[in-house]
Amino acid sequence: MLNPLNQDQQDTIVELMNIGVGRAAAALSKLVQDEVLLSVPKVDFVDIETAESRFTELLPVALAGVTQAFDGFISGKAALIFPEERSLELVRIVVGHELTASEISELEQDTLAELGNILLNSCLATLANILHREIHTSLPEAYNGNRHTMLNLLCEQEDSMIMLVQVDFSLLQHELQGYLAFIIDLQTASNFYSALDEYLNNLLG
Repeated sequence: MLNPLNQDQQDTIVELMNIGVGRAAAALSKLVQDEVLLSVPKVDFVDIETAESRFTELLPVALAGVTQAFDGFISGKAALIFPEERSLELVRIVVGHELTASEISELEQDTLAELGNILLNSCLATLANILHREIHTSLPEAYNGNRHTMLNLLCEQEDSMIMLVQVDFSLLQHELQGYLAFIIDLQTASNFYSALDEYLNNLLG
């Protein structure tokens, strides 16, 4: 069973992730030259089995996206996830419609990695900056696979704690949705809780 967060900690994470995805959306809007629409983040701490069940409800079997490892006051992996069938469409939006299908396919991995870098880094950097902590990220890696493969790729330990951040992001002129997930090593989870409590205590003066 995962350590539950209290309501203040949960509300704080939602607030911080909301700021992070808002900044990410602004950067993404410039890149794709389209308004990026975001839902309010829904944050849950779940185990692998629950996460896979949640993805089964939300997403098709074939997925594409980007993973990025991070370490610092917390360590783990972050993921940008969306239906695989929409990945080439997303790449086409970014690189332009004048390229051929084969050219777009060649650029797919690099373009997805860049998108993931923008979205995931914005969230992680916001979290670290507001909590006055340090976090470091590795180079992003694009991936394709089913739900089970993706979770195995993200969760190297069975007792990993998954901070599942459900953010529906869509483009105003295109039907495209995605989700973010942050897998936190349980050994660093106590650091996360401590940082949240310190932030809350400072707010209360």
